[in-house]
Amino acid sequence: MTESHPRLLYIDDDLGLGRLVQKELERHGFVVEVVTSGKVGYARLCSSADIDVVALDHHMPDQVGLDTLAMIATLPKPPPVVYVTGESEGRIAVAALKAGATDYVIKDASPEFLTLLRAAIDGALETRRQSFLRERAEAEMSEARDRFEALANERAVLIHEVNHRVSNSLQLVASLLQVQSTAQSDRRLAQTLLDAYKRVAAVARVHKRLYTSANVRFVDLADYLCGLVEDLRQSADRGGRSLQFLASQTRIGTDFAIPIGLIVTELVINSLKYAYPTGDGPIRVKAERNGDLITVQVEDDGIGVDEAAWRKSKGMGSKIVLAMVEKLEGALNVETRTSAGTCITITFTSADPAPELDGVDDTLTSVLVIADSLGRADAVAEIMESRKILLLVEDDPLMRMVVAGNLEACGFLVEEAGSGAEAREVWESGRIDAAIVDIGLPDCRGDQLAAELRMAMPHLPIILATGYDEKTVAPGFAGTGFSRVLAKPYDDTALLEALEALGVVAGQLRTLPRQTGIGERAV
Repeated sequence: MTESHPRLLYIDDDLGLGRLVQKELERHGFVVEVVTSGKVGYARLCSSADIDVVALDHHMPDQVGLDTLAMIATLPKPPPVVYVTGESEGRIAVAALKAGATDYVIKDASPEFLTLLRAAIDGALETRRQSFLRERAEAEMSEARDRFEALANERAVLIHEVNHRVSNSLQLVASLLQVQSTAQSDRRLAQTLLDAYKRVAAVARVHKRLYTSANVRFVDLADYLCGLVEDLRQSADRGGRSLQFLASQTRIGTDFAIPIGLIVTELVINSLKYAYPTGDGPIRVKAERNGDLITVQVEDDGIGVDEAAWRKSKGMGSKIVLAMVEKLEGALNVETRTSAGTCITITFTSADPAPELDGVDDTLTSVLVIADSLGRADAVAEIMESRKILLLVEDDPLMRMVVAGNLEACGFLVEEAGSGAEAREVWESGRIDAAIVDIGLPDCRGDQLAAELRMAMPHLPIILATGYDEKTVAPGFAGTGFSRVLAKPYDDTALLEALEALGVVAGQLRTLPRQTGIGERAV
């Protein structure tokens, strides 16, 4: 088809009208073929695909136009059809449109017929042209999408391969440094190589966390530093460290992750090596966000350090810390306590890289106790023997970890369960001094589980944690001598006060006789 000379097939048994249509439309640039039978017209369409538009009469001797229209519709690429009928009833036109006709024209002897027919044919051709353009655009979009997906898949494979090679290279460098450290007879050189190993390991750790993350725009500061502090504790040269971590769940951009990781690594290693030259003591790592201001802090209760001397130190650790603080465009403050200890604080600004993710409340601070090692096995055994055993039933794993860490930091021994079924298994396995039960569990209501515990052990202290109004809990649960209701989210002070009100105090074992198992009736 050419835009200037479209080809029309006019199918009508009235040969005189056909000639008139041919003469009129050829004056307007059409190439017109006239046939007087529907079957002949269908055969012409089957013989060649050069017909751009069809005008089809309704009444013909061999078959009505609707039958011919149905035959045309079976063609692989049927041309648009303008239906021509002498019937004034609308039902014929409606039937034609339903059968696939693009438009229809009422045939009569008036001069307007030819004008209306040409307008309908022009409209049918325009509809076909728009359909063709739409199909071509959709095909191009589909091809572009396929090419994009192929490129994206190829890019993902390449990125994964590159990251894998970088990770392997970092691990290889770290391993070589560690091997060289253990092979040195010079203790000072061995320690220098070991420190270098830990620095490379810190970079490798954040790299691995970034390239295995679903979103490489940011990392969770608490999650990242939590793993970092635990690795540092495990790799500490000497035991007896109480290394704790305090952080708010907050996101930072990936550009900030490596500098922060290196800063914390250097400061913790420095405290491990120098804070307690004659013994052991606690080391605390803190991180929190206040608007766009982020604070990272490492403190100890050791011998202290002079700020001027620390800044002028020729050691590699302080140089790395100062360089990373400058990279963050932040500020560093070294505070030596009057009694004992050093607190080094780094502050810098960083907007939330993903403010659309509002599932984490940065205003709630969680204490995650990574380790509390007391150095001597006999001392640990003595303390463990006197610790109260609490059953904590909470289906939120992060909340459960936080609450358990807080309780263990206060001297309790916590048995954790994420469902009613797990709680029953813990209960059946040994003695429990008290229970803290969340009311919303995946397999049962917490107050129902508490009722089972109460039946098995009538004097067991139980705290029911609920986000509901206290009136919705089981009748009679609140206010009894061995029960309390605690509003969520958990408040450390309120939780400890509730335990103390029930007579559950860390280090003061009060064994109550166990009478029956869960589900059995008390005697």
